[in-house]
Amino acid sequence: MATITGKTLALDAVTAGNQYVDCELTYSNQDIRIEEVAFDKCRFQQTDFKTSEWLDCTFRGCQFLNCQFQQSYLYRCAFNACQLLGSDFTAARLKDTTIVDSRADYANFAEAVLTGVTMTATRLLEASFQAVTVKRLLNFNRCDLTRADLTESRLKLVDLRSCQIEALAFTPGLVRGCKIDPLQAVTFAAALGLDIQD
Repeated sequence: MATITGKTLALDAVTAGNQYVDCELTYSNQDIRIEEVAFDKCRFQQTDFKTSEWLDCTFRGCQFLNCQFQQSYLYRCAFNACQLLGSDFTAARLKDTTIVDSRADYANFAEAVLTGVTMTATRLLEASFQAVTVKRLLNFNRCDLTRADLTESRLKLVDLRSCQIEALAFTPGLVRGCKIDPLQAVTFAAALGLDIQD
């Protein structure tokens, strides 16, 4: 694997098998199909990644503020210490993908298909997971899901046990099988309108 450091180059010029460190990546003039690439502290000038395809890619310390990933494919990708605030993954497909130690407040995953996705130590304030399809597992590990929206999403394969879930929005008829801890059960019960008394 070659390491390219401190260069400015077009996204079209990114080559499979390379690592890009502290690079400035300009716009792509063609459909984005990138595989087996590591991006470390790179800056992306482009914000429109609609219908793009990313296979076996890692992103460390990269910023994708308000970027558009609608209907994109992300397979076996890893985001570490990234800024994903306001990014739009509507109707995207994420498979075996991890988001770790990142900020994704206001990110939109509505109608996405999430297969074996894990988010760890990530802030997801007011993020939207409306009407997502979960396959195999959606694991939130020590995430802040305050005011996140999971309405219209079947939560059977979702694990929330280690998360903050204040004011979490969900569809009561679709919570069956969701993994929560005993304290979170009180939050869910209150949201369902139960009157809990001593």
